[in-house]
Amino acid sequence: MADYKVIYESRESILGRLTKSKEWIQYKGVLRITDGGKMPVTLDMTFAPPHPFPFNMPDSHRIQGKNVTEVHAKVVKFFGKFGIEFKN
Repeated sequence: MADYKVIYESRESILGRLTKSKEWIQYKGVLRITDGGKMPVTLDMTFAPPHPFPFNMPDSHRIQGKNVTEVHAKVVKFFGKFGIEFKN
């Protein structure tokens, strides 16, 4: 496995809102873009407590994609599985 050079890295705050209870949830994330590979864009997300009342969210989640747009779409889809609206 080749080691690729990180060409961009940023810390992100990812917010969503539960559609039924209107509670806010937050993930802290690290977005990395490398100079090669099949999926050069990675977003490592860690849940920022408190957990919403109705259920527990995964404590961490990794999303990979070919570009930032694909990763964004996967975040929206991940939130949608839990009934959460993604907020920019």
